[in-house]
Amino acid sequence: MSRLDSHIHQKIAQRDSINLAARWLGETEGVIVEFGLSTGRSFSHLRERFPGREIFCFDRLDKSLPQSCPPAGYLFLGEFTGLLADPAVHARFAGRVILAHIDIGCGGPEDEVMPEFVMDRIHRWLKPGAIVLSDQDLTLAPAWQLERLDTTAEVEHADRYYSYRRRAT
Repeated sequence: MSRLDSHIHQKIAQRDSINLAARWLGETEGVIVEFGLSTGRSFSHLRERFPGREIFCFDRLDKSLPQSCPPAGYLFLGEFTGLLADPAVHARFAGRVILAHIDIGCGGPEDEVMPEFVMDRIHRWLKPGAIVLSDQDLTLAPAWQLERLDTTAEVEHADRYYSYRRRAT
């Protein structure tokens, strides 16, 4: 498969996964966090599928387009290692997150470890029943209390985007 076809499959799976998460979560109260804002395509889609919800974005640099940029106070910029070491950030989100969208793959070797690095630091942010979507297949740690979800019936190219749910405690 060409890299272009692979990219298209991944974007279709991403869109379908976000749509499915919106149906699953319905009116569940809580906030959404996105790791990997980039140009803001997925942020724009999250904003459309979760109207009125607070969506906080984390990225190294702000490359978002004006129409896809989070409002002031909703964008955290810097290296994830530094941002996720800040106790104030953890206090702000602990137990409040209903959806964590982790799309930080850029094709480099760090792609294999960065999504798990992020999850290891934010798992306490997740409410019971929260959804985690990732562009990378996560090796699940027991402390995260996540279960892999089978989305093959609802998500085209489900093998290109990964969905998890936080178990009820």
